[in-house]
Amino acid sequence: MFFVTILVSCLFFSCRSVRVIDIETYNPAAITFPPEIKTVMIINNSAQQPSGIGHRYVNNLNTDSLENVSADSTAYKFCVSLGKIIAESPLFYDVRICEDTLRRDSLFYDVKPFTSNAVKSLCVKYGVDALISLDKLFFSSTHYENKERKFVRGKAISSEVVGELRVLWPGQKEVYTIPFIDSMEWHMGADYNEAILEVITMPDTKSSMMFLSVIVGQKMSVNFVPHWSDDKRWFYTNISSDWKRGTVYAVAEKWEEAAEAWEPLYGKVKKWEHKAKLASNLALCNELAGNFEKAVEYAEISYALFKEFAGNESDYLRIQNTYVVVLKKRQESDKMLSKQLRE
Repeated sequence: MFFVTILVSCLFFSCRSVRVIDIETYNPAAITFPPEIKTVMIINNSAQQPSGIGHRYVNNLNTDSLENVSADSTAYKFCVSLGKIIAESPLFYDVRICEDTLRRDSLFYDVKPFTSNAVKSLCVKYGVDALISLDKLFFSSTHYENKERKFVRGKAISSEVVGELRVLWPGQKEVYTIPFIDSMEWHMGADYNEAILEVITMPDTKSSMMFLSVIVGQKMSVNFVPHWSDDKRWFYTNISSDWKRGTVYAVAEKWEEAAEAWEPLYGKVKKWEHKAKLASNLALCNELAGNFEKAVEYAEISYALFKEFAGNESDYLRIQNTYVVVLKKRQESDKMLSKQLRE
């Protein structure tokens, strides 16, 4: 969807004949679980990172040293954060968090996935149908302070997390492995005013790790449950009274009424450009009504008209081509959603 947003912004940002709108789309999970899986457990199978590894302290005096920061509870925070989002979905009957410590070794850099026998035993032990296993969680950070004499001009913390998840259930033919990497930064500055920096708080390295654990856990939920995302769409406007009537409904997000206003106009206009733009508008109306087949049909008509009359170098042609691709993906996503939600 990022490509669509960029194209729309570049093409229509200053164009008065086009209204760009924000919409929310409901997307399927990246992984489709078998219908018999109704209860899942999120389990920490990672070894805890030692406190003296991965964290640096730097200042403007070229002092570069290691920080001792404990990673205790970061994996648990990650699992709970992920579990809360999954539990909000109707996809599963129950989502559990395993509070047992399964790995006590010091080989934090080593991933040790569960064997098929271990998966079966754990599912029986905890009374679940499947496992979401956190097999790796490693943090690195740089804590920076810019000091001049007794004054502190600025502080910053940059934290990064690298990890790996697996989705497992008994009798599984294909194991799903999900590597991930993410980062966050905190900055604070106040020229020669140490008092301001002391009043305004910034998280320490441990707090930044905990916060990153929660945020990344939430992000990873898109792999397991359907989710909403923000996207961009557009519709064409015109000064004619019949067209304006549809525009009024569209601005009010009354898409059925907008389609009823634009369809008769689409059937009688003669200019190819008006017909192409109305076809695109009707594609949008049908998309937002959930009629993806009809939306694709109208979008392809619009694309074909721009291709025939505007040429291959037309910006309108490129944006309509992208819209056709997006609609076809939404059509497939809708089928996958129905399967995941067992409708």
